[in-house]
Amino acid sequence: MLLTFLNKTGRLLLYTWLFSNATNALAIGKLVIIIDDIGNNKNNQAFLKLPKNIIFSILPFTPYAKSLARAAHQQHREVLLHIPMQAHSHNHLLGKGALTEEMDKQTHQKQLIDSLKVVPYAVGANNHMGSQLTENLTAMQWTMELLFQQGLFFVDSFTSAKSVAQTAALTAGLPALRRHIFLDNVRTQAAMEKQFKTAIEHSMHSAYTILIAHPYPETLQYLSQRLALSEQDYQLVSLRQLIPLKERVILLLKKVQYYQQNQVYSDTSSVNFPLHNE
Repeated sequence: MLLTFLNKTGRLLLYTWLFSNATNALAIGKLVIIIDDIGNNKNNQAFLKLPKNIIFSILPFTPYAKSLARAAHQQHREVLLHIPMQAHSHNHLLGKGALTEEMDKQTHQKQLIDSLKVVPYAVGANNHMGSQLTENLTAMQWTMELLFQQGLFFVDSFTSAKSVAQTAALTAGLPALRRHIFLDNVRTQAAMEKQFKTAIEHSMHSAYTILIAHPYPETLQYLSQRLALSEQDYQLVSLRQLIPLKERVILLLKKVQYYQQNQVYSDTSSVNFPLHNE
């Protein structure tokens, strides 16, 4: 079954590679927008009206985690698991499913597996808070080992300048990216426009720029208006468009292998890691 799938997609992968390389030569700055902290509020569904390249990062065990993950997946929107991780302060805000330094490897990875089960269709993960845990190399190695087994990539939210998360992910064989700019630390239209322009400028001198935002009403208003403008000075892309095709294929194979070995899926569409650029 897997071989049949790969045979059918082989030509598509080649054409996609040729097309993407031809178009990338003409591409302008690549901008990625991730909306963190999705799942606590039913009103988060309003963000489904934004362009489908905008990624939803969903907190596990929140009231609307599963329904919003399904809705995003139906739109062919990328879904991430927003992993709560221990911070240097304000850990009362972590919520259920947090990874902490007190956990041993078994407890750590079981918690991560449980979190993934309640956020269906996740193709990757990023950290929620985590200024302390992402500085812990052992904890990050345990995290990336598990994510690699399940065919997921990782985005370092970069809440600490001392974070070793991206390094641990790359060492484990995962594609790994990192956040550059927070859009809405100040929730005024002027402040967000300043951050957005900074992101565009950064994207013109870097391989990509990742913006993280949050499901605030002010953020929705700003993005709805800003993204409706002509995209002349940036290219809004999904995370998978930043991952080389070869690495996407490896992730897909790992995911299929994991699901077949553990017999944990009933909906085969949840296994599919998109291989084409949309």
